[in-house]
Amino acid sequence: MEFQFDLSHIAHDQIIKIDNSLLPVGYQKDDPELQRMISNVVDKMGVASGIAQELKSPITSAEKLMRSDHILYLMTEQTSPGHFVVVGLLKMGWKKLYLFNKKGSRTEAMVYCLLDFYIHETRQRHGYGIKLMDYMLKDNQIEARQLAVDQPTNKLLQFLWKYFNLSKLVNQGNNFVIFEEFFEDPSDKESANDNRSSGYKSQPTFGRHGAARQQDCMANILYGAKPAEVQNGNVNVDRVEHQQRENKQHQEEHHVEVQHRIDVQQNHVMDEGDGQKSSHAHPKLDIKNFHTQLW
Repeated sequence: MEFQFDLSHIAHDQIIKIDNSLLPVGYQKDDPELQRMISNVVDKMGVASGIAQELKSPITSAEKLMRSDHILYLMTEQTSPGHFVVVGLLKMGWKKLYLFNKKGSRTEAMVYCLLDFYIHETRQRHGYGIKLMDYMLKDNQIEARQLAVDQPTNKLLQFLWKYFNLSKLVNQGNNFVIFEEFFEDPSDKESANDNRSSGYKSQPTFGRHGAARQQDCMANILYGAKPAEVQNGNVNVDRVEHQQRENKQHQEEHHVEVQHRIDVQQNHVMDEGDGQKSSHAHPKLDIKNFHTQLW
């Protein structure tokens, strides 16, 4: 939208921040002429915004701005000396709202609200919207997820999803839209990110998971256990050697005991030295118990 106003002395960063005095924030002079020009710009841009959103009446005007504590961000573009094009507007303000999270719990808080957002049709899809939004967020040191949005259009919802990945709405029962991320604690999010990244690192184990395992498999008993590293990377050689000695001693004791039983059974089976079987039947050897005693 074109205006024949000389705003070069206030449009330093292409964006003008205006308060309810209808003057740029920090402007020291009492300048009725500048107020008149800004009032004209705000009224016409408010009407264009209302038409674009198909509203019954504009929600942004110079009179409404003067009766509030809202802040208006105007983006301008100088196409030639003394000739300015107003690209868009963004109206923000604090409001006390009753907020409902996704669990239905209610809280009361002062929330920074996006009240009106409009980019002229001739400048849409050229990056002006995200430039204006980023300027406002940095100016207030706030994130997009912390905003409440008043009656957003489908275009605005798509804009927030595209640039800020905000799409999960929490019903508030009024005209304001809150996203699920509004209720997230940044420290919890950082902690969750740390936990996800730590999943790729070796974690120390404690309790029964960190205890040394008993060397009770058959291969270790027959051939001896090999030294094993514990979870923290240290090798407990003394414990492994002690386990090996116990396993070997246990193996020798069982071998002597089993060999003694076999010799006794063979003596009962043979007759009195003539090679013939005894007249009474000897009980059958229990193979299951034999293996149990052996191992």
